[in-house]
Amino acid sequence: MLRIGMISIVVAFLTCVVPAQADELLFAYEGDVFPSEPGTGWLVFNECDSGCLAANLDRKLVLRWDTSGDTVDYTHRVVEPPGPSLPTLWVEWRFASNTALGSNPICDGRFFVDYSNVDDWIAMFGDAIVSSSGDKALTGLPIETFRTFAFASEDGNSYCFYVDGSPFRCSNDQTGSDGTDTIKIVGRGGCILPTVNKWDFVRYGTIAFGEQIVESTPAVGFIDARTSVPFDRFTVRYDEPNYVLVDEITVETTGGEIPVVTKTRRLDNGPPDVVEIVLDRPIPFGETTTFIFNDGVAVNSIKFTFAPGDTDGDGDADLRDAARFQNCFGTSELTGACHALDSSPNATIDTRDYADFNVALLGPSDKAS
Repeated sequence: MLRIGMISIVVAFLTCVVPAQADELLFAYEGDVFPSEPGTGWLVFNECDSGCLAANLDRKLVLRWDTSGDTVDYTHRVVEPPGPSLPTLWVEWRFASNTALGSNPICDGRFFVDYSNVDDWIAMFGDAIVSSSGDKALTGLPIETFRTFAFASEDGNSYCFYVDGSPFRCSNDQTGSDGTDTIKIVGRGGCILPTVNKWDFVRYGTIAFGEQIVESTPAVGFIDARTSVPFDRFTVRYDEPNYVLVDEITVETTGGEIPVVTKTRRLDNGPPDVVEIVLDRPIPFGETTTFIFNDGVAVNSIKFTFAPGDTDGDGDADLRDAARFQNCFGTSELTGACHALDSSPNATIDTRDYADFNVALLGPSDKAS
């Protein structure tokens, strides 16, 4: 079982405009079942049938058109009529396609949001994103690449769409909602054959600010490579129920490849104040990786360093590590392998670190598998 420990929090108040962040998670579709199955929460107006094939691969909904351009339409009611709209709304989804924008803009994916006075959508292609009005477009993007999209509105009038954390289109246009708050997945094939859409997840909830992280699993600090394997996911617990958008997290490292946050999620049947952060690769060895959570009001920062006492990743502390310790001793500006030797941790390689390293050097070390 992974350890849970208290972490230090940095809180700052910002004046710049940032994506509104998430508080409560009200709905989550993880792509692991067909939207047409009972209990998913989707209304099927156009099923994937004639000319279209649907599959669940790697917990993703895959829609494939081999022969025609039939339209698929899955709609979810955010609020059942005639109930009032939610006070605030965020929506987040992840999508990839093999279809280029080309000369026929009616194909590929669409995502619709009808919320309070807002009724808008964006078109998503394998290499482009286009607003409903055509006034905004991102083109020349890597094709067949998952991108994380978000919608946020704090009042039902002003709203923004985001792509991988960056604002795409913001507006206060009240475009004439029909009074039914819904979100909608739409796909259409036939422009190229085959046309393949992939949906990783769709989620929504309400917006709040200022929640603070109080614990993490594993505990922040130094993670010993001799007893722990590298990790590509971790959980954070907030001081009250919360949900974290991908847009909210920035990752920094002192070296190595920077992991990318691919998704955030609540654990199955888990507590509402715990969120799992999923990365595209393990945190780099021998470096400090910092995750900065920015909800527009509070900034929470947590750090992991993998792994003290083992500077070359061979799973034990040996004479090669001892040579590096000697070079790092007395250093107060830690870089490279020196990070892995600061077991105190106090950002300085000193006698306390020597005592810990000497134990590691002399004792047995069995790296966990």
